[in-house]
Order: sequence, then C-alpha cells, then structure tokens
Amino acid sequence: MLQEKETRLRPPRIIQTLVQGFNLIAAHPYIMLFPLFLDLFLWFGPFYRIKELFSPALDEMMQTLSASLTSSDVASTMEVARTTWEQLLTNFNLMTSLRTYPIGIPSLLASKGYTANPIGNPLLVELGSSSDASLLMILCVILGLMLGGIYYALISRLVLKNQENGKSMNIFYSVGQTFVLFFLIILTVILLAFPMLCFLSSFSVLIPSMGTLPLLILGVILMWILLPFVFSPHGIFTRQLSAFKAISLSTKFVRVSSMATTFFLTLVVSLSYGLDLLWSTPEPDSWLYFLGIIGHAFVSSGILAASFIYFRDGTNWMEEIVKLNPQNMTRNNL
Repeated sequence: MLQEKETRLRPPRIIQTLVQGFNLIAAHPYIMLFPLFLDLFLWFGPFYRIKELFSPALDEMMQTLSASLTSSDVASTMEVARTTWEQLLTNFNLMTSLRTYPIGIPSLLASKGYTANPIGNPLLVELGSSSDASLLMILCVILGLMLGGIYYALISRLVLKNQENGKSMNIFYSVGQTFVLFFLIILTVILLAFPMLCFLSSFSVLIPSMGTLPLLILGVILMWILLPFVFSPHGIFTRQLSAFKAISLSTKFVRVSSMATTFFLTLVVSLSYGLDLLWSTPEPDSWLYFLGIIGHAFVSSGILAASFIYFRDGTNWMEEIVKLNPQNMTRNNL
C-alpha cells in the first residue's frame, strides 16, 4: 500500500521541468514584456553616472595608500586596483539598480557599460551630489522590487493555476515580504562579507601574487552560505509564507534535495550564462541586438517558470513522502 502511494507522486524531473517552464512562457508571452521593457529602457534610456562624484575620493585614497606602501609589487597591485575602480565608475549606471536581487526582473543590459545604441549615444548624466545619487538608487531599488514582485506573482499564478489546493494570492502581502527578504539577505551579506573581505584583503596586500584568488574564495563561501535562500521567493509567492518561513522551507528543501538542486541550479545558470553570450554577440549599436533582448526575455522567463515548477513539485513530493514514511527522507531522494 505504501509503495502504491509513493508512486503517485514522483520527484521533479529536471529536463521535463525546464520544458514545462518554456512551454508556459510560450503560451503566455506577455510575461516576457517585463524583461523586454527593462532592457529597452537600459538600452535607450538615460545613463546616470557617479564617476565625477567618487573619482576625487578614489584618487585621494590611492595616493594615501601609495605613499604608505613602498613595495613595487604592492604599487603595481594598487595601480591595477585604481584602473579597475575607474572602469567600474565609468561603466556603472545607477539605473541598473532596477535589476534587484533576489527578486527582480532579469536583464541582459544590466551589466553593460556606457555604449552606443542604434540611434546614437544615450543621454549621459553625471550626478554631482551624493544625496541625489542615494535617493535615485533607493527609488530604483524600491521600484525594481515592486515590479519584480509583480513579475514573480504572475509567473507563480500561472504555475499554480491548475493546483486545486493552492492558496489565493495576496500580491500586496507577497510584495511586502519581498522587501523583508531583500533586507534580510543584504544584512546577511554585510555581516558575513565585511570581515571575510577584510581578512582576504590583508592576504592580497601581503601576498600580491594571489591576485583575484581571495575574491574567488569569498564568492564561493558566500554562494555556499546563501544557497539555502535560493527558493525563498518561491515560498513567498506560491505558499504565501512570510520571509522567515520561506527561508526555513527553502533551507529544508535544499538540504533534502541537495544533489538534484545543485544539478538543477548548475544547469539553469550554465544555460542562462551561455545563451547570454549568444544574445550579446551583436554590437549594442546594431538593431540585431534587439533579437538578443527578445531571446533573453524568453529564456530568462522560462527558466524562472521552471524553477517555480521545480519548487512546487519538489516540495509537494517532499511533504508527501514525509507523511507516508518520514524515514524515507534522505539527502538522495530527489
């Protein structure tokens, strides 16, 4: 009897889940409008930069460090750091704050710098006030979280449309919990990254030959720590959970399905990154780039829909197995 019940609900099949996600977006193409419009705005909209605001402080800091450190190896490292920061300030657009994490609208152009578009160069606006820059960034983050919450809510509603026991969605509650989740993750990153960054930076100064290895180590550590958060947004939108309960459910699900979830995330990240390289093949000043924006909108929306399907089926299967026989819950079930 137990075996018959267990066969009713199967763990999610990763390839089939991806196909279902893409089919869902193909049947409801209006979902693609969110990433499409965001990329069009970043492509043709104004470019708000803070280079002139922070360059004097950067130059002063570099001169102070160069005066106190006389080693030639350290000096070359500082010069590389100066060049890197100058490039970041040159290509950083405050409007990319509309692309928020972990809940936000995916964008192909969020990581692009100041480039020409098919009708010319975008309007370049240098912000000379730190208060103006902070206010603009805060407004962009708030708007990005709100639009991202609506984007997630629409996808989750499509995923749960045929699920009889699904709760009615309160979009205002879900969007509110996205803000709570956002600040919890920011707080976690700050508390963990700052001491790690200070510790690893000391190694970079003492042992310059390490290069970018400390940053890679820091990234791996943060990825390992933040992995349990990955399905927290899904719990908020599919089950109307609070941010804390969504994190708890996500942590339990990732722990139980660690092998399958790692494979699923590796597959979707590789697929997304690889196709982004393909979409970015045309130059941004060519109209062919618009085809890449459309392709990115479809693929990113399909992958997000697939993640909701994976979470829905995986958590349903997990809870059903627990009800039938809690001893069957092992790390290799999924």
